Amino acid sequence: MADNPYLSVIRVWAALVIASADLTDAEKEQALGYLDEKVELDTTGLADLPAEEREGIYRAAVKLSAIDNDIADSEIDFLERLRVGLGLDEAKAESIEDSVANA
Repeated sequence: MADNPYLSVIRVWAALVIASADLTDAEKEQALGYLDEKVELDTTGLADLPAEEREGIYRAAVKLSAIDNDIADSEIDFLERLRVGLGLDEAKAESIEDSVANA
């Protein structure tokens, strides 16, 4: 899958943050490695977070997915996996999505 321009910009920003972070060289190298390879979503423990935090995570993901005013099928799939991992029911997720759309 080809990179979209937003991902390229995010990678540059992330690399700048990593470069200036208070990390050891090994930690910086590891963090930069995440920018070069696909990282699978690990939802372990997310459902154990307080409801406000879980909803905030989902809200942020919805906002990022909608930033270009076009939510791709892959983003919809990601949001569904995240919703399930966060332990949010469909009604709560829809409420969050509506609040983002109407903001």
